[in-house]
Amino acid sequence: MKRLSLFAIFIFSCLIANAQEYSGVSKTHKIDSKVFESEREIRVFVPFSYTENNTQKYPSIYLFDGQFDAFFDMTSGTMDYMSQMGELNEYIIIGIKTTYRSREFTPMYADERTKKDWGDTEIGQAQLLEDHLEKEVFPLVENNYRVEPFKLAIGHSLGGTFVLNALLSRPDFFQAVIAISPNLSYDYEQIVTRFDNYFKSNASMKKFIYMSAGTIGSMENRFRSSAEKLDRVIKYHNPKELMYYYTVMDGENHSTTPLFTISKGFQEMAKIWTISEDKKKTLIDDASQPFVKDLKLFYNNLSEWANYKVLPSINEINSFGYDCLALDKTDEALKVFNWAIELYPDDANIYDSKAEALAKSGDMKQAKVFYKKAIDVLEKTKSNYDSENYEYYKDMFNKNLNALDKS
Repeated sequence: MKRLSLFAIFIFSCLIANAQEYSGVSKTHKIDSKVFESEREIRVFVPFSYTENNTQKYPSIYLFDGQFDAFFDMTSGTMDYMSQMGELNEYIIIGIKTTYRSREFTPMYADERTKKDWGDTEIGQAQLLEDHLEKEVFPLVENNYRVEPFKLAIGHSLGGTFVLNALLSRPDFFQAVIAISPNLSYDYEQIVTRFDNYFKSNASMKKFIYMSAGTIGSMENRFRSSAEKLDRVIKYHNPKELMYYYTVMDGENHSTTPLFTISKGFQEMAKIWTISEDKKKTLIDDASQPFVKDLKLFYNNLSEWANYKVLPSINEINSFGYDCLALDKTDEALKVFNWAIELYPDDANIYDSKAEALAKSGDMKQAKVFYKKAIDVLEKTKSNYDSENYEYYKDMFNKNLNALDKS
């Protein structure tokens, strides 16, 4: 069975017909922080598929200013929507709730005038938040959630300052950042200067950076002026391996840039992590080698960039099989489903999908075998499902088997 279609009309009709809720859930964790000597909170969002099985791991997004629920909900909702539409891979999202932004998001000032300019004796203590992440947040997330090593950081305004600074101060933290209208004018453009100095002695930076700035408002234009200086620095040095994007959002102000930057940043990330519809069709139609071989090559290359073994999720590989079926490439679909079973032998739905492909190929005998196998695996892994999902799949698999018996 195809869990999630790439076509919205299919998804919405399925949701209405089957009353399935394809939505993620979030939970708040309290941390007795020794770094800050106070209680801190993080909010964690897991996608829908996380609740369907207990083996798959996910890359993560660290969202700064997670105390702003609307910002967190917009980010998690955008990720959830785009992933269910097949436009983005799924992530676990960790919202970092901040209590003192000017202290926690800014690196120590290099110019004494900055302290006077800000009128704040506590600015410049980003290392506290960095220590909090390293010693308290990362361990909590890794011990309680199935996360892969890959981390994408998102920050707006001073949050954008923090995530860009972290690439230099704690380069092992994040492999990718989305900096929304970052305040790079802070401390007389300290971060711009540091990036310039970094690239003078380092020819490469194996990272992803998506940065934006608006054009409305004096503060936003001041930030944009500094962002454009960083843009010129990066383009001048042209570091190897850096995937870099800078977008000026004409007509947008400091409050509206997040609306567009989140989705555009995700779209650019998706070009790395997903195969476009046009590319998939080309690969499936290419008779020079099996589509499943193209898939394995794609994920091998992605793994090399991400620095860990990346595999398609259960939903992704299932959809790849159905992409083949939609183009009447039944043999290719069966090869994809065989790889899916190899990767996820305890996922009952994959056997149901293979059974559908076998039925379409005309092999009703083997189709029946795999429909029964889906039911058998579902029963053996019943504890992996909540009662609603278990009953949903049980009913679906039995209907498919009965329909085949009657044909």
